[in-house]
Amino acid sequence: MKKFFLLSITLAIILTAACVRELSVSNDTLGGDDVPQEELIRLNRFEVDGLQGFINVFTGERVIEPQFAWVGFFSDGLVFVRGVEGSEYQTGYIDIAGNLIIPLPEISEGGSFSEGLAFVRGVEGREDLTGYIDLTGNLVIPLPSAIMFGDPFSEGLAFVRGEEGREDLTGYIDLTGNLVIPLPTVIAADQFSHGFASILHREWRPTEFGLLIGVPGPFIFIDRDGQNAFGREFQYANPFAYGLALVSLRNGNHAFIDTSGRNAFGREFRRASDFDSDGYARVTLRNGSERYIDRAGNLTENRP
Repeated sequence: MKKFFLLSITLAIILTAACVRELSVSNDTLGGDDVPQEELIRLNRFEVDGLQGFINVFTGERVIEPQFAWVGFFSDGLVFVRGVEGSEYQTGYIDIAGNLIIPLPEISEGGSFSEGLAFVRGVEGREDLTGYIDLTGNLVIPLPSAIMFGDPFSEGLAFVRGEEGREDLTGYIDLTGNLVIPLPTVIAADQFSHGFASILHREWRPTEFGLLIGVPGPFIFIDRDGQNAFGREFQYANPFAYGLALVSLRNGNHAFIDTSGRNAFGREFRRASDFDSDGYARVTLRNGSERYIDRAGNLTENRP
């Protein structure tokens, strides 16, 4: 039974990865109060001979030479890096110049900063170092060591997942570390935006052999009480941005919903992308023609 359970979880994760928008992207805009807007740089992780660093995607310049066993994603002007074996002192958060700002040699994992906090997990034997640190490196929200990882905070809430057998620790915590929205059957969960978060539950279905397997269920949007905010289910659902969220409907079409859960533009599309920073999304109409749509619902053949 355990073998089928593990297989089902693996399948669920694979299927989820195909339809859930990743919370972290490979390119991240560096910011923070100490980095002027005009000096923002787009960086990509790159690897040479098993070591990782950062490269400027526009110029190809090596901004931070490959010297770490693993690097994360920049946020608030900082990024978590893990030193190679024997150089654990290099583990912690570095700035855009590669300076080690927050040394954390006894941390095995570090997340991105958001709302001034980042999730960290202690190395084996340092179970007291799991939780969220502030920008000075202090552990301000200690959490049980059985929590595997935590997502960045958004709107005062962060999704955390307990290790296998501790699903009771899975869900959204608040800034005090309390599990305020328990979600033990959730496969994937996004950050809160506009008061809602899209989540994907696991469903148990019988096989021809009479065994139960876990498969991805429908997406729903929950509110801050953990309730199905719109009373609807979707094939997938992206987070809200600018008051709109891209969803895939049960009939396979795509639509943009507003924060009331209604179809914002009163139309469906064969395919659609998220809105870009300029306020346009590429859509394929039901007749097969391609257009661009702005956040007011206006269609155009060519992007302005």
